[in-house]
Amino acid sequence: MRHIEENMQIACARWFGLQYPRYAQLLHHSPNGGRRNYIEAARFKAMGTKAGFPDFVLFHPSTKHHALFIELKTKTGRQSPEQKEWQKAVEAQGYRYEVVRTFEQFYDIVTDYMRE
Repeated sequence: MRHIEENMQIACARWFGLQYPRYAQLLHHSPNGGRRNYIEAARFKAMGTKAGFPDFVLFHPSTKHHALFIELKTKTGRQSPEQKEWQKAVEAQGYRYEVVRTFEQFYDIVTDYMRE
């Protein structure tokens, strides 16, 4: 299942870079996932890595939101409690947060956001 999400993320990042080259640098993925040994995990945590951080952040304001946060999930995937907390926190600050399950949904949400 993990590779399904990763492959979707790669497709989304590539599409965004081709569709919006002017803003490509503003779409960021924070590599929080994956397996790490105890020492590396402790260092990441000490440097400020937070559990549940969304898969993508688009640091481009629209007329309605400061930025767009996107959490990618497979069709049956669920948000973790930490991811739900991130969603609640960023929405309270005026950011847009979306859970995306398909490339087509990513396309629609990003296209809509860029038109706001």
